Amino acid sequence: MFLSKILNAADHPYLFGPGSRKLNNKPMSGLSVKSLKHHTALQPLFIIMGGGIIFVVSYCFRLASKTTDINWSKSKDLGDHMGYYDNRQFKWFNPKGADYSKMSEARPQYRD
Repeated sequence: MFLSKILNAADHPYLFGPGSRKLNNKPMSGLSVKSLKHHTALQPLFIIMGGGIIFVVSYCFRLASKTTDINWSKSKDLGDHMGYYDNRQFKWFNPKGADYSKMSEARPQYRD
């Protein structure tokens, strides 16, 4: 309620009247679909930037969901949630074609 009183009190003609700041603050050219069709040089920029944003968001989601640095299970013993990666491929790419189904058996077991 206090915030709404402050926002409603801002009715000065400098803000909303003729020649006001509201009339001067129009959307920038090239940010609407109509103006983007007119400015064809901006279209590749929007496509490349959109693709970059999608890549960054998807990679951040992958880091949050796949890496061992983040513990979503909230178990106190780190060995419990690290056991999830036994006999699984952790790396994103596998250029050597390594068989990860038997790799966990060859490593030393320190928890015994």
